[in-house]
Amino acid sequence: LALLGEMQYVRMGLSIHDHRGRVDKERTEFVRAEIRRRDEQDRLLKQWSTYNARWRALCAADTPVTFADIAWPVSNAPSSAQDLHSDDIVKFFLESLQLPGNTASEPDTLRSALLRWHPDKLTILFSRTVASDLDSVREGVSIVFRALHARIHYVKD
Repeated sequence: LALLGEMQYVRMGLSIHDHRGRVDKERTEFVRAEIRRRDEQDRLLKQWSTYNARWRALCAADTPVTFADIAWPVSNAPSSAQDLHSDDIVKFFLESLQLPGNTASEPDTLRSALLRWHPDKLTILFSRTVASDLDSVREGVSIVFRALHARIHYVKD
């Protein structure tokens, strides 16, 4: 409870003081580090839950799909396949390993993602994609799959 109060205090840009009224730089920096850690954890939880919720919604619907409707595995929503980069895709999945309660290993996470993003498994998605976005969606899926495939082979070696 004291830590939460200190966190609010430091979030306001203030420093923590010791019992003599002097600035406690060490404690203030500790609290700042804790704030950064918790903020990053919150960001990752939100990112991962949004990704999974968007996939569930996409799979449950039977409406036409555009490129923007797809839950692409990157932090910032891409506007085209050219915005999808292998490093960002791999980072997205590796960050999920840091979530509290996660028990999956990197190879397990990558294998699961490979199954989801395998082009042969996404034929139903492709059939629902609007014609004007079909090439872009196929290219995006291919970029994601290749990034995951390359990483899983890197992990094996």
